Amino acid sequence: MKGRHHIIIESPRLKYEFEIKRNITVIRGESATGKTTMVDLLRDFSRGGNQNLIRVVSDYPCVVYEGGEKNWKDFLALIHDAIVFIDEENYFIGTKDFAEYILHTSNYYVLISREPLKNLPYSICEIYGIRTTGKYHFPEQIYHEFYPLYSPEEKENKVEGENTVFVCEDSKAGFQFLQRCSLNNCECISAAGNSNIYDKIQNLDKEKLLIIVADGAAFGAYMEKLMAYIHYRKNVFLYLPESFEWIILKADILKIPHIKQILAEPYNYIESEQYFSWEQYFTDLLTDYTKKDKTVRYHKEKLSEYYLEGYNREKIQKVYPEEIQKIWKDIQVLKNKKEPV
Repeated sequence: MKGRHHIIIESPRLKYEFEIKRNITVIRGESATGKTTMVDLLRDFSRGGNQNLIRVVSDYPCVVYEGGEKNWKDFLALIHDAIVFIDEENYFIGTKDFAEYILHTSNYYVLISREPLKNLPYSICEIYGIRTTGKYHFPEQIYHEFYPLYSPEEKENKVEGENTVFVCEDSKAGFQFLQRCSLNNCECISAAGNSNIYDKIQNLDKEKLLIIVADGAAFGAYMEKLMAYIHYRKNVFLYLPESFEWIILKADILKIPHIKQILAEPYNYIESEQYFSWEQYFTDLLTDYTKKDKTVRYHKEKLSEYYLEGYNREKIQKVYPEEIQKIWKDIQVLKNKKEPV
């Protein structure tokens, strides 16, 4: 299953309207925000009750799981090419068993949970709250919409400072690129995994500028805890692109056919049954396209010099946010001052 899907769920008093575009969408929020009410409307509709009063518009079937903690595998085994809604009372959605089971299923999943789902690689861009807008007012319909809780760029206070620390999620290609850009003039640390970033930054000098770079495509479970921390730490910039491979593709140094369209509408190209995370798709796309040319061949373990030097590195750098580009320019100026004439 792939694509972007527009969904409307409404009764005479309530209306929910939203789009989903990945295999995993997570709905967060406290009680009384309308999460369970939305699922209840879908459940009533699917049971055949009040179908004259409830309207559901979707190009794929919307299915509500209601089988309890023990029967979810039997239930999901019968569901294909559907949008499956699972409420937060079903604690199995946080288990490794659930994550492994839905790895290659053809469904999209809308999961309602107040707790991070650490076994699932979901995107920071697909974590939503539900809010009531001013589109309708009592006694008319109450209109609800999804709104994203996070963005790929988050900063706390001004992003400035002579002393910079880069903290990168991985220790491979993305980290190697950051190291080269730092020119050995600032600290560059690998967290060796997205789950380690929070612990890694605890003991860093709080007077330094902290730039955290991680793959946003699979960072969703760690976002809340990290955001809570950086709100209390000045001079932080958080950059969460889809992946480092996405950055290279965005730089367009390889001139891959239709790459601009693919990056603009990845949901139309990424089959959920094949790719659990968009990061996997972008890695395969880049690896497959470059495998025949040794010079440009992409290796996640060791980044080729083709991407680390000259014009190509400059093009890749320009994909990063302006705040990070400015740091790199300052580093280059500092390096030039240190070098003997």
